Amino acid sequence: MRLTRLILILSTSVLLGGCSLLGGKKAGIQITANPQANVFLDNKSLGQTPVYQEGLKPGTYTLKVAASDQTLSAWEGKITLNAGALTVIDRQLAADPAKSFGYTLTFEVLANKTATEVNLVSFPDTVSVMVDGAPVGFTPFKSDSIAAGGHTFTLTSPGYQDQVIKASVRAGNRLVINVQLGAQTIVPTPTPNATPSATPTPSSVEITPLPKQATNSAVLKPYVEILATPDNNRLKVRSENVIGNNIIAIVNTGDKFPYFATSGSWFQIEYLTGKKGWVSSTYAKLIQ
Repeated sequence: MRLTRLILILSTSVLLGGCSLLGGKKAGIQITANPQANVFLDNKSLGQTPVYQEGLKPGTYTLKVAASDQTLSAWEGKITLNAGALTVIDRQLAADPAKSFGYTLTFEVLANKTATEVNLVSFPDTVSVMVDGAPVGFTPFKSDSIAAGGHTFTLTSPGYQDQVIKASVRAGNRLVINVQLGAQTIVPTPTPNATPSATPTPSSVEITPLPKQATNSAVLKPYVEILATPDNNRLKVRSENVIGNNIIAIVNTGDKFPYFATSGSWFQIEYLTGKKGWVSSTYAKLIQ
């Protein structure tokens, strides 16, 4: 099951300036959570999600989002509310804090009313970023060349759930997105001699972390060689040639695999005998 979060931010509801209800000097906040949760701003209860408040004093606050279910870990963090802008927070709570994920989004006014800017930071750091399907770099990511309008930001990192954020870039404003990725459960492939377990097989997709190949490993041409990546020199192998929660294996920089096909910016490889998958050509090269 794909656990990617789709976040649609409408430009009419994010920036509250000019003749808005905030009057241009106050701040607003919108908080959603799954499951429904209690919200506290500087220890003051704002009720249960979804929460929407405006007329707040700009500044830095401590926000806590806690589910009624005590088995789920609460999320707590610092947020900054800017004058004339609505800060949007969404959290997916989990029992394991490492598997909790979400984002904080807000706008900051620029001196140049026609300029645009996007700042994107993440946890973990050095996460691959795509804008409208094109690789643009890694977090922390900054750009002043993304045109005003709606865009899709995709963040991926080995061992974490992908996140897809749809947001509007506004002229005269800096779009600031702070994203936390949730850890992905990795199910090791059992060895042939492993003792059968009475535990039911997990229903999650099985991901095979492959050991580093020997430096003298020989692969007949054509083959695909894995290049350096920012994620500890590991690269995801996917069951399909698209970004999504379809990871089936993780390979290493310098490894070589038999080549089968090319589709757009993807190479199809045989990562294990009889098992094929797709890797991004951004971090791989074809040797013919």
